[in-house]
Amino acid sequence: MFDFKSLVTSLLSKNTPASGVAQSATLLVRDLPQAEYFTALVEIIKAISKINADTEISLKERVKTLLYVDDKAADIHQQLCSDYLHAKPGSKGYLPTILAYWHELSTAYQICLRLHKNAPSQTAEAELQLVAIRGLHHQMRLLAWNALRYLKPEGSAWQQGFRFYIYAEEAGFARTPLLLYPHSRQEITCEHLLLQAGMLYLAQTENMLHKEIIAVDQLLLLICQQIPLERQPPLETPVFVFNLSMAEPPQPMLRGMAGKWHRYWSSYEISTRLADLMFDLDTRIPSQLAALDCELEREEWADLCEKLAIRWSNDGGKSLRKSERSLHASSAHVSIGFERVAFQIKVQDVSGLEADRVDEWRINDISSTGMGLTFIGKAIEQLAIGRLILVRTDSHPPLLGIIRRILRQNNGTKVGIEILGQTPVGVSLLDPQQPENPPSSGIYITQPNSRQGQRWFLMPKPLASADKELILTAQGKSYQIKLKEPRREFEDCNHSNFDTLAKID
Repeated sequence: MFDFKSLVTSLLSKNTPASGVAQSATLLVRDLPQAEYFTALVEIIKAISKINADTEISLKERVKTLLYVDDKAADIHQQLCSDYLHAKPGSKGYLPTILAYWHELSTAYQICLRLHKNAPSQTAEAELQLVAIRGLHHQMRLLAWNALRYLKPEGSAWQQGFRFYIYAEEAGFARTPLLLYPHSRQEITCEHLLLQAGMLYLAQTENMLHKEIIAVDQLLLLICQQIPLERQPPLETPVFVFNLSMAEPPQPMLRGMAGKWHRYWSSYEISTRLADLMFDLDTRIPSQLAALDCELEREEWADLCEKLAIRWSNDGGKSLRKSERSLHASSAHVSIGFERVAFQIKVQDVSGLEADRVDEWRINDISSTGMGLTFIGKAIEQLAIGRLILVRTDSHPPLLGIIRRILRQNNGTKVGIEILGQTPVGVSLLDPQQPENPPSSGIYITQPNSRQGQRWFLMPKPLASADKELILTAQGKSYQIKLKEPRREFEDCNHSNFDTLAKID
């Protein structure tokens, strides 16, 4: 095992000349096995934290060391990000380290700019520009990854980013294209980075799948280029606005939003570029989208672009509920995930199985088609867009739904669900071609109990293929059925329809 701690210590030694720092940093990442990337980055983060705490380091040496270590560690960090997003084996525990890298460097670069402002030094202008744009980049990445975790960012996260942007604006290079790293493929501006984060926030990602959020983030790199942030509202609508003096996200412009710290932009050009992509998506995936590292099919891209066009529209794209909800305050027994829900419907003893978790869920509001809940437990990993959820209260029959919105806040996680129906029935499904296999579970909601006037037949994805014949058993009766094409696909099951071929005695 390579001695990372000794090497990083040499990076910080006051007796090590600048050339020695460069040499040590080069050794740190040269020919480093990919399996050791995580360990290396942990030590690099510790080193940056020590630099931040050391008040004796000169600004010149601080800037030189931070930029150099960031140069050399960026590829390692990017690889860990990629492994985590693609759920590579062993990558689940990378998240705190991934976020800590951006956080420590953002803090480090903020210290550099503050020191420069208090006592301007001979630090090169080009280096200070890199400090500002990398600091802004790292801070905006933290905001983007908040979206991936359905976490509402604190206002201070935006404020930190605004400080970097204000410095770039006052120094006159907010619109200057810069290479973020020597190996970067294209130049980028501070204006572009701030705009990308703002438009991602305005995309209302709390009800998007992970892969959709990643796709929007990458899409914005393409369609936000050369969109100016102005000090006066542009004529073309819709118009959105940042208030750089307030620790808050961007919002659609309203009457009275004016002042020296307001920065406006029109999303008209962004929407036009989006419309061009949507036109191409009628027949194929455009080459610009195909080049992105995304896992969307053509139909998924088309649906996502249509969703974005609505949310970036003149009214700010507020997602409207299908029906008005009324306030409703009570606790609830909640089960999440197809397999767990199907099992508990079968045993019909949800309250007994879930008694130790009843205090974790609160119902906030309810309508004929949806429900809002708050989860105050810690096991947020169970929450996922498109996953099945069963909600039971002492005063209402069991409700079966699909998670459609997640937003983590300090006082709990807000969960919005689409209600499929009430009083679901557990069924067993046996494949006659493989009678030796144990039956699979399924869930059935009759048409009278459905909230959408249709019966719901939910089943494991591996079984849901057209023309497949199965033996369905429910409430002591068995039928031979033939499946039709799956009608809807959820995160952990499929909704199919079927024809009944015969009753089995």
